[in-house]
Amino acid sequence: MLTFKQIEALYWVVQLGGFSRAAQKLNTTQSAITKRIRELESDFDVQIFDRSGQKAVLTRKGQEVLDLASQLLSQRDLMLMKIQGFHTFSGVLRLGITEITAMTWLPDMIQQLRLLFPKLVVSPKIGMAAELQHHLLGGQLDMAVLHGELRHPSFESRHLASVPFAWVGSPNLVSPDKIYSPEDISNMSLIRQDAESGLNLIYDEWLSPYKAKSNLFTINSLLAMVGLTVAGFGVSCVPINYFRNLVRAGKLVVVQTSKPLPESTYCAMYAKDANSVFYGEIVEIARAVCNFSVPYGSGVISV
Repeated sequence: MLTFKQIEALYWVVQLGGFSRAAQKLNTTQSAITKRIRELESDFDVQIFDRSGQKAVLTRKGQEVLDLASQLLSQRDLMLMKIQGFHTFSGVLRLGITEITAMTWLPDMIQQLRLLFPKLVVSPKIGMAAELQHHLLGGQLDMAVLHGELRHPSFESRHLASVPFAWVGSPNLVSPDKIYSPEDISNMSLIRQDAESGLNLIYDEWLSPYKAKSNLFTINSLLAMVGLTVAGFGVSCVPINYFRNLVRAGKLVVVQTSKPLPESTYCAMYAKDANSVFYGEIVEIARAVCNFSVPYGSGVISV
């Protein structure tokens, strides 16, 4: 008899690329996952995985079964949401965010989630973008807010907001009246985050075809990076709206450039899985509150 446990086992084995990861996702053992797959094959007399090689791979029939399984799980989740309502949803949302999200609109999002999903437990993980992408691929995260440049074929990617960046420097280091080319900036000391940061993609793409002659890496902190910039150690590329007060105070100068200033698209990303209905609701909440220019959110609760 076909069960949702069998369907979920098949789906997550393929989605996460292994039986042990599927077991971790479904809070069970690897042997239990293997048993469910075997039962599915036996009950319907089909070979879902080709086990002749070092790694089990889907057969053509297995791919057909997987496609149907994905549809069934999506319909099940949609039915439960429609009948029970989102407020009854319980479970854990493992949410990956970078520093700028934690510094801005995360409090507003948490407030909304507590109102609409009172039984939901949000488990945030703050890290560098590449690290969060790795955890999302490995199934250790359910959703992450990342730069659009980090899109992956395994992810659904939903646009949240476009964030303008600007090169800034100390008034002792750069002139507000001079126009700097990418080559000019590449010859200056650049203050940037660790290689794991998604911001590096923005820096390198904007500077191309030039490469920075001198890079000063910080301790993976956007705030530390800006602190070093104010101190005159070099120039940096930052989400300018958040740090606009430092410009008004004369501590930073926005560098005038011959090339349009960079912009990054932030997206909510999650695995292409059966919880797309639920994640879609989370995306809409995030989209409604995301504001990368207000420190620690607006503090306004809407119902």
